[in-house]
Amino acid sequence: MPDLFFEALNFSGLSWILGVAFLSGLVRGFTGFGTALVYIPLVTQVLSPIEAVFSMIIFDFFGILPMVPRALKDAKVPDVLRLGVGMILTTPLGLLALYFMSQSSFKFLASGMILFLLTLLIFGVRYRGELTNRLIYITGALGGFLGGSTGMPGPPVILIYMASRSAPRIIRANLFLYATLGDVLIFTLCLLSFTIAPLIFLLGIIAVIPFALGVGLGAKIFNPERELIYRSVAYAVIGLSAIYGLPIWTF
Repeated sequence: MPDLFFEALNFSGLSWILGVAFLSGLVRGFTGFGTALVYIPLVTQVLSPIEAVFSMIIFDFFGILPMVPRALKDAKVPDVLRLGVGMILTTPLGLLALYFMSQSSFKFLASGMILFLLTLLIFGVRYRGELTNRLIYITGALGGFLGGSTGMPGPPVILIYMASRSAPRIIRANLFLYATLGDVLIFTLCLLSFTIAPLIFLLGIIAVIPFALGVGLGAKIFNPERELIYRSVAYAVIGLSAIYGLPIWTF
């Protein structure tokens, strides 16, 4: 065990992983989403796609546990459970796709999907209809496939909730709990489906500290009256992360 700990401390990409974990936590703390949208495209510079997804699941879950009681108080829990049911059905298919995906293809898919989502959000493209139970199940299923294949179950859910008339704190809490359910599901399926090196476990555990600090800071500075400012900052961070994550840079 001591040897593994020293191996983690000497890992060449450790400082990058910790910095990205803090940044993704900050975005998650004041928006309720965004961990994967920031972390995945940036950390795949030093980890494989499967390693990136698994390390994120570890620190994301443990880092946000203190925030769950507040989210449960604010959220519409039945809607979150419906999203979770849809996600359970399709996440295994997404993980199967991830297994056969090259690192370059993963980067193009992840960054491309993030930039597409960001474009829709910036230009105000939203779902304008009623949020029926059936739609919520379908959205959860779409998110499940994306969560398994890219570690990002959020985009479909973000799109429908950004059009919701619910209060910002309810939207934020729903997104928060949905992402937490995704963590538990993807973590379990990864353990059952892949051989994960102990080093990746440890890197994920170490990253809990900067991520939790980021989440706590983001939640503390969140002010619903300044939602537009927080959302603009989050969009900028997410967009730059996605662009940097494209496999077209040589520096």
